[in-house]
Amino acid sequence: MTEEKNQRRPFIYDVTLRDGNQALPNPWNNAQKKDVYLQLLKLGVQGAEVGFPASSEMDFESVKELAKLTAQMAEEGNVEAQNIVVSGLARCVPSDIQRCWDAVKYAPHPRIHTFIAGSPLSMEHVLHMTPEQVKERAVSCVKLAKSLVGDKGDVEFSVEHFGDCLENMDFVIDELKAVVEAGATTINLPNTVERYRPALYVNQIKQVYDALPKNITISVHCHNDLGMATAATVESFYAGANQLEVSLNGLGERCGNTNFYEVVVALANSGTPVDIHLDRIYETAILISQWSGVNIYSRAPLIGAEAIVHRSGIHQDGASKTKDLKKGAYRPIDYSMIGRHQNDSLGFTSQSGRTAVYEIVTKFGYKLSLAEAAELQPILKAASEKEGELSADRVLDIFREHFINVNGHLIFNNIEVIPDENRFIFHFKKDGEAIVKSVTAEGPVEAALILMREIGMPVELVKYRQLVVPEKDKLWAGRGLSRIVLKVNDKEVEGRGVSSDTLKANMRAIFCGVNLLYK
Repeated sequence: MTEEKNQRRPFIYDVTLRDGNQALPNPWNNAQKKDVYLQLLKLGVQGAEVGFPASSEMDFESVKELAKLTAQMAEEGNVEAQNIVVSGLARCVPSDIQRCWDAVKYAPHPRIHTFIAGSPLSMEHVLHMTPEQVKERAVSCVKLAKSLVGDKGDVEFSVEHFGDCLENMDFVIDELKAVVEAGATTINLPNTVERYRPALYVNQIKQVYDALPKNITISVHCHNDLGMATAATVESFYAGANQLEVSLNGLGERCGNTNFYEVVVALANSGTPVDIHLDRIYETAILISQWSGVNIYSRAPLIGAEAIVHRSGIHQDGASKTKDLKKGAYRPIDYSMIGRHQNDSLGFTSQSGRTAVYEIVTKFGYKLSLAEAAELQPILKAASEKEGELSADRVLDIFREHFINVNGHLIFNNIEVIPDENRFIFHFKKDGEAIVKSVTAEGPVEAALILMREIGMPVELVKYRQLVVPEKDKLWAGRGLSRIVLKVNDKEVEGRGVSSDTLKANMRAIFCGVNLLYK
C-alpha cells in the first residue's frame, strides 16, 4: 500500500433512505425519513441517496423535503448540510430523470443517479435489449440528466449487475467511456447480487479504474448475499474506487447492503483517514434498529450485544489482562472509537455506562430506550458500588423494580368490571389513602384515563401494546406485559405492567406510567 493511496479519503455515500428503506417490511414515512437523514448529517456522510422520486408521490415529496431542509440548514451554517451531496435514483427513463431533478434540485449539491443493467443475463432476459440499445439509452439519459443539473449538480451512472459482467467487460468499458463523455462524473459499479469471491469483483473495479480518466470518481455498491460485501467494498477502495456506497445497520434487499460501520472502521483501522464522526456509530445503530423495527443480530460486528462479551476462561483472562490497552487481546478496536463505552463485557460494574444497561436488559427480551437506559444507569452504579459487579439477573431485578409495576403516589390494587353498565370500579391508594372509585366508559383503558383526570393526575395516551413477558425473564415468563406510553405536556414515559391477568397488566401499566410522570 503506497503512502499516496494510504492518504486518499473515501467518499462515504449512504443509501439507507433508498436501498435500506425499500427493503423494510414497514417503510418509513416522511417524518421518519427526516429523523434518519438528520442522523446521517450528524455522522458527517459526504453523500446520501435519499429516495427514488419517480417510484411514488410520497417518495417524491420526501426527497424534495429533504433537499429543501438541506438548503435551509446550509443557510443557517450547518457545515454537513453545506457539503453533503443529496442524490435521487432514476431509471434510464426520461420521465424518471425529470422527476428526480424536480425533487433534488433544491439541495446545495444535487445529484441525479441513473442506472441501467449491463450484464448479459439482464440485458437479454430482463430488459430484452441488445447491448447497443442499452448503450444508446444510457448515453441519451446521461445527456438529459447533465442538461438538467448543469453546473449546480452532477450525474452518477450505474451499470446494474456489474458483478455479473465478467464475460462482457469490453462492452461495459466502452459504454462507460461513452457515458463519461456524455457528462457522468461518478461511475458506480454495483455487485447487485454477490455470487463470487471478492477478488474477482475487485479485479473488475481495477479494470474500469485503469480505463477511465482519473478525474472520474469510481463508486462501488455491494450487496451481502454471501456475507462478503464489506470485504469487497474495502478492497475496492484500495483498487481505485473512491465512493463507497453503504447502509446503516447493513439494511437493504435480501441479505442487506454493505454495512456502513464495518467499512469505515476497517478503513480507519488500516490507516486510511475517514471523515466520519465515528463516535456516533453505536448510538446511530441503536436508533436505526428502533426506527426500522429490525433487531441488531446479537453477534453483529461492532454493534451486536455479543461483540464485546467473553465467556471462555482463556478469553476472559486475556480480556482482563489487556482491558486498559487500546488494543485488546480479543477485540478489534477500542470501542469508545464508535461511542460504545465498554470494551470487554463480563457483567455490570460501577464503571459501566448506559450502553451496558441497554445491552443487558434487552438481552432478556425487553425493549428499552436509550433515555431509559441512561436513567437506570446511576441507580445500577450506586448498587454496584455497594455490591460489586452486578450479574445480568441482578440488573434485571433492578430494572423490574424501577420500570415495571412502579408504585408512587398511586398504588393499584384491583379493578371490577360491571359489563352491563359499562362501569369500572377501581380499588387503589393515593398518597396512602385507600380509595374506591366508579367510572363509566367504553373500555377499561378509557376508564383509567378518565380516573386520572378526576383525581387530578391527567395524562394523554400516546401508544399501547399488549405483549407477553419474554421467555428469558424466568421470574415472570408467560405473564401478560402491557407497554403504554403516556404523556403530560411535553414529557413522555412508558409505563409497564405485568400480571397473569391481561386487564390488570393494562391497569398496572397505566398506574406505573402516571407514577413516573408525577414523581
